[in-house]
Amino acid sequence: MKTFGSIQPSAVQDFLRDLVQADRPPAPGPRFDTVTDDLAQLGLTAGRPVLVALPNGRDFVTVVFALLAQGAVPVLLPPSAPPSRIERMARALGADVLLAPRVPPGPGPGEPPLTVGGTVQSAFLHGVPARRYRPGEIVLLTSGTSGVFSGCLHRVESLLLNASRHAHAIGQTAADRVLINLPLHYSYAFVAQLLATLVSGGRAVVTGPPFTPARHARTLQDHRITVSSLTPALTAAWLGTGRPLPAPLRALTVGGDLLDAASVAHLRERNPDLELYLTYGLTEAGPRVATLAAHREPPHRHTSVGLPLPGVDVRLRPAQPGDAVGELIVETDTGMLRRVGHPDEPAPPTDGTRTSLATGDLFRRDDDGYLYFHSRRPTYVISRGEKVSLRSVCAVAETLPGVLGAQAWPYRNDAGDTVFTLDVYCADASADEREIRRRLADVLLRSEQPARLLVHPAAQLGWRKSVAKERS
Repeated sequence: MKTFGSIQPSAVQDFLRDLVQADRPPAPGPRFDTVTDDLAQLGLTAGRPVLVALPNGRDFVTVVFALLAQGAVPVLLPPSAPPSRIERMARALGADVLLAPRVPPGPGPGEPPLTVGGTVQSAFLHGVPARRYRPGEIVLLTSGTSGVFSGCLHRVESLLLNASRHAHAIGQTAADRVLINLPLHYSYAFVAQLLATLVSGGRAVVTGPPFTPARHARTLQDHRITVSSLTPALTAAWLGTGRPLPAPLRALTVGGDLLDAASVAHLRERNPDLELYLTYGLTEAGPRVATLAAHREPPHRHTSVGLPLPGVDVRLRPAQPGDAVGELIVETDTGMLRRVGHPDEPAPPTDGTRTSLATGDLFRRDDDGYLYFHSRRPTYVISRGEKVSLRSVCAVAETLPGVLGAQAWPYRNDAGDTVFTLDVYCADASADEREIRRRLADVLLRSEQPARLLVHPAAQLGWRKSVAKERS
C-alpha cells in the first residue's frame, strides 16, 4: 500500500504522463515539476489551504498532486461555483489562495494574475482571514452531508487506503484503463477512481460533462476502457438507449445513490459478461463503505449495497428497540478528521485510530450482513443526480434582503426526477421572484436551485424571530 508520502515525484510524473484527457486533442500537459516550482514561487507555506476550482482534466490532477507535494492543503471546489460562492467558501474555510482557469487581476494597477503550469491562474484573496491545517491534509466538499459552506478534512493517506480497499473490492489492477467522467471535486471520483487508479498502477482517462450515452460509448471504445463508473441517473440515461455497453469494458461501478433492482436486471440482461458493482459511501467516511458484486449475487440481493469493506465496521441504531430498520453507524480508520466551516461543531468520536460516523441514512441488515438502503434523512435529497442539503439551501435563502424564512419540499416532477420547491417568506409580499432567483443563482449550484420558487408574506410563516431579523 502506497501513501502519498512514499510516492516519489517520478511515480506521480509517470502517472500523469500516461493520463489521457479524452475531450481534448492530444497534447503534452503541464509537467509535474514545473507546476511544483510555480507553486513554490507563490510562497505557499506548509498547511496553507488553497481553493482549487478546476474542471476535470490533466490540470486538475497535476495541480492537486503538486499542492500535496508542497505540503499545501487543496480545497476541491466545483468549477462552476459563482464568485460569491467562492468568496463565502474562502471565508468559511480560511483559504486565501485560489487556483482556477481564470481569476480576477491582482490588486495593483494592471497587475496580471500569476500563472501555474502555463494554463492555471492564481489569485490571493485579500481580506480573508487565513487558517492553517497540516501538510498531508485535504478538504473535500459535500453539499449533501456537510452543508453548502463546509467540508470534510481528511488525511490524504487515509483516502489512499480507502482507494486501495475499493480497488481490491472491484478487482482493479495495473492492467486496467479507467475512465473518470464523474466530477473530480467530489469524493467518489477523486478517491474511488483517481486515487484507486494511482495506487493500483493503472492508467487513467479523464473527461468531463456533459454526459451523453453516445459520447460515453465512443470514449469507452476509442480508449479501450476496462473500468468505468456511473451514477444511477447516468445509468438510466444509458439504459434508455437499449444498447449494451461496448467492449472491452470489464467492470462498471454505480454509486452516489441507490440503483433500483429493475435497472440492475436490465444491465445484467444486456451485459451478461459485465462485472457490476453497486457501492455505498459518504464523504465523511473517506468515502467508500460497502460494495455489492451484483453479478455474483442472486436477484433478491440486487437491492443491497453489499457488505462493508475490510477495515469498516457498521451497526444500526434503531429509533425504537426491536426495529429492523435503523440509522447506519460507520466505524472506520479512513474517516474524516473533522468538519471544517462550522467552527462550533465537535470532531466525530474517535479512539485515535477509528472514527465513528452517524450517516443519517436508514438501513436494514440481513442475517448474512448485507446492507439494504431504506430511506435518507429527509433534509437531504438527490436532485439532478447530486446530493443536496435542503437545510443549506434554506439557510442561503434566509440571508437574502427581505427574506425572513424559507422552507424546501422535495417532489418528483413529470419526468420522474426528484426536484424541490422553495417557499420563501418575505417582509414585502410583492417581492420579485425573478430577483430572488437571480440572487440565489449567485451562490447556489444548478443542482441546488429550486424547480419552483413561491413567495409568501412573512405572516404565513409565523416565526417570532421575524421582527428581530427585519430590524437587523
